[in-house]
Amino acid sequence: MITGPSTAERIKQAALTMFTESGYEGASLSEIAKAVGIKTPSIYAHYKSKEQLFLQLIQEVIAEERKQYLELLQAIMKEPIKQQVYRLFEFFTDLNHLTTGQAFLKRTILVPPRHLRDQLRQDLMRYENELTEGLIEVLHKGASEGLFNREEEERLIATFYVCVDGILVENQLYEEELFEKRKRMVWQSLWQLWTMTARED
Repeated sequence: MITGPSTAERIKQAALTMFTESGYEGASLSEIAKAVGIKTPSIYAHYKSKEQLFLQLIQEVIAEERKQYLELLQAIMKEPIKQQVYRLFEFFTDLNHLTTGQAFLKRTILVPPRHLRDQLRQDLMRYENELTEGLIEVLHKGASEGLFNREEEERLIATFYVCVDGILVENQLYEEELFEKRKRMVWQSLWQLWTMTARED
């Protein structure tokens, strides 16, 4: 016998959509309950509060994206270094094919709930440190081939994140054609900067 998703899962899916569309403050438990087809008090049988539901979703979305990132690192490990860096750049900046969970995470990064900002900052920094390990691995491979200056590791990583974070903001401002044009230009500039440090040795 095939059964559908549990009530807890249906609550999470409805909440994920509403948090993504309306943000933490704009999504109410009553609206989430209505979308699931239950009474608002029934939510408390599964989640203590809207805050707990929100934070659990953040952890689950991070875990899913981390899994995708690790799979990508495995898939690209034999590709040329420039292609590896580009694939990692694209992982963070392909904003036209986001899952609902990824869109939720991006929105939270841009506009975190004020009362959860410090806790989310800690969670996101831990996640960024894990992502950075993959970037450093590729950077070290490139340095062994003479493409990058390993002594500039911190600056190169910082530049990478500034570029992908800036693209996230630009995606909110510009039409798709202009956005894609700027994204290509940013990639070219990022690659030039990463390789320039090796030429300066």
